[in-house]
Amino acid sequence: GSGSILVGVDWDGDRMVVAVADTGCGIPSDRLAHVFNSFEQADAGTTRRYGGTGLGLSISRKLARLMGGDLRVMSVEGEGSVFTLHLPLQASTGRQKAEASDESAQSGTLEGRSILAADDHEVNRRILKLLLEPHGCRLTLVENGAQALEAASVERFDAVLMDMQMPVMDGLEETRRLRLDHLNGGTPVIALTANALDTHRAAWDEVGVHAFLTKPIDPAMLAATLLDACTVERRSKETAAA
Repeated sequence: GSGSILVGVDWDGDRMVVAVADTGCGIPSDRLAHVFNSFEQADAGTTRRYGGTGLGLSISRKLARLMGGDLRVMSVEGEGSVFTLHLPLQASTGRQKAEASDESAQSGTLEGRSILAADDHEVNRRILKLLLEPHGCRLTLVENGAQALEAASVERFDAVLMDMQMPVMDGLEETRRLRLDHLNGGTPVIALTANALDTHRAAWDEVGVHAFLTKPIDPAMLAATLLDACTVERRSKETAAA
């Protein structure tokens, strides 16, 4: 038989709404509540018939909610399903990056800001990208402290997001070495950690960390903390120039 998939994009106030509708087999009403669970699919036999692990929808909803939005589903068995993604995004103005960077300093936004982020988990890096790119940031993503040092040696950043525990070189050691760098020695570093013990915070304080964010990351807190860090960095530049 034949079928179709329709994708639509619209705005609902300050939220972008993306809807994907299909004319497939649909989902039984008693299974709708489970399709977003990890390792679950609408039909226990789906893996054998169509493949997949049952993780796609679970990860997608988690990413949407980390960005302050949501992923929902409506379905009629035998007719099809509609998945709707809601995200709080701002429409791009299409300005050049150089103009955006200058204006961001005046308007108090993250647009055009250059951010370095180090995290050894691919999913975490993807989440940071999804959370920050809508703000217009220029994001450089690396997997460990050694790569972060390499990136910081050739480019000036407005702020650094640093995971505490990483292979090759952890965030603490990377930050110590970063403070000796001529390009980013004074760049604000924001520690990302799943462990917020006071003993760990004390170690980060010693190397001059600007702020701490615990995982899972709150999107609004991430944006506010980065904006504060970038504002501090701009004031430091102005003081040095004076």
